[in-house]
Amino acid sequence: MRKGFTLAEVLITLGIVGIVAVLTIPSVMKNYKNRLYTSQLEKVYAQISDATQAIMNDEHVDSFYETKANGTEKCTDNTKQTCTGGLPYFLSNYFETVKKNCASGDADELCVAGSTTSSYKYIDGSNAGGIGSGTYCVQLASGATICGFHNPANKCTSLAVDVNGQAAPNIAGRDLFSMDIHKDGSLSDYGSGCADNAFGCTADRCNAGGGGSVYESACGCVTAVIEAGWKMEY
Repeated sequence: MRKGFTLAEVLITLGIVGIVAVLTIPSVMKNYKNRLYTSQLEKVYAQISDATQAIMNDEHVDSFYETKANGTEKCTDNTKQTCTGGLPYFLSNYFETVKKNCASGDADELCVAGSTTSSYKYIDGSNAGGIGSGTYCVQLASGATICGFHNPANKCTSLAVDVNGQAAPNIAGRDLFSMDIHKDGSLSDYGSGCADNAFGCTADRCNAGGGGSVYESACGCVTAVIEAGWKMEY
């Protein structure tokens, strides 16, 4: 009765294991990273929701747009490190930040991907635009970056969230997402105009291309993730 395996049998087995590993490891890694990005998005989404409610409670108002966060930036210095109103005030005072006003500047000062015009990509690798040097951004202690702007025409504040800051992959719908803040402090996907009962871009818009800004480029991806039960199925 033979005991053990021959060298040829061991080599064949190792070869099969190697082939299976080559075929499955990339998929496993992709799924792991996607779960990581959605987990980070869910965390930042909750932080933003909590912050909108906190500022409304602190100022005893029923609308986010009645708080100091509404309107134009009110900052006391050129570096916008000290602000008393507008989005810079909200992002600086209601989040644990490690960097402020970090959309432009020296490399070690940035909290977003490099170029202001072409730093983000779609999943297919095409250009999805950049954050833009005029946008106010902060980097959170968690590593996520939140940028935003206020549209006075429809009294709507929109945010672009990179869940891992400057780190790769810098892809719309992977680590970059966009959303709107409604007057009751709730969040929706970008494109709602912050109107009551508006939900912004639909899930099929995610990575559809044609975005003129990173906000439009990531449009629909928050909806897609939430509708899938906080999963990235696209």
